[in-house]
Amino acid sequence: MPLDAALQQALRQMEGIAPLVTANKSGCPFAQGRFLVPFFNRRFYIYHPRGRVEEMDNPQPPPPYLQLVLLHYLLTADGTAVADSWVTYRFLPGAELFGQRFQNLVNDPLNRLFGNDLDGFRRAGAALGGRPMSRAGDAAFRFLAFPRLPVACILYLGDEEVAGSVNFLFDASAPHYLPTEDLTVVASYLVGAMARTLGRSP
Repeated sequence: MPLDAALQQALRQMEGIAPLVTANKSGCPFAQGRFLVPFFNRRFYIYHPRGRVEEMDNPQPPPPYLQLVLLHYLLTADGTAVADSWVTYRFLPGAELFGQRFQNLVNDPLNRLFGNDLDGFRRAGAALGGRPMSRAGDAAFRFLAFPRLPVACILYLGDEEVAGSVNFLFDASAPHYLPTEDLTVVASYLVGAMARTLGRSP
């Protein structure tokens, strides 16, 4: 579905939600006719019932693709508990339809940017509110994309024989909070944000 049509559909669907129920399922507080939706280190308001999206302390409207992801989070969230177990993109529903896109937008840029840059990876992760993780890899960060949607990046440094790589992981509950195509957008957004913290292009 074209972006404009998908956005209009989401705005119509917003009219039919029960705000307090949605707030409970999504972890996004609702007060004074609007949801407060944290997205990584940014904060957005989404007004009910019209679905208007604005960023806190920013007069510029968010780009349509980001508005759509924010709306879809509220519309999709079903309150499932965070699983605290990690899966790669290929284990998400319908991932085979978007696998090459994910490779192009997420895996390839991550590897190019950070595969051999431990210090840069650590600085970018910390700048975006990532929490260091103790697990396999040379460095790892857990991020809260949305209140109930954790994602993670794990860096494996290379050597003379093996190239360095970065794995992008989703909490196993992710499909209860966003469609798989939108999860690609979330991951791509984080890659771009990490690159920008270092003055680089993804």
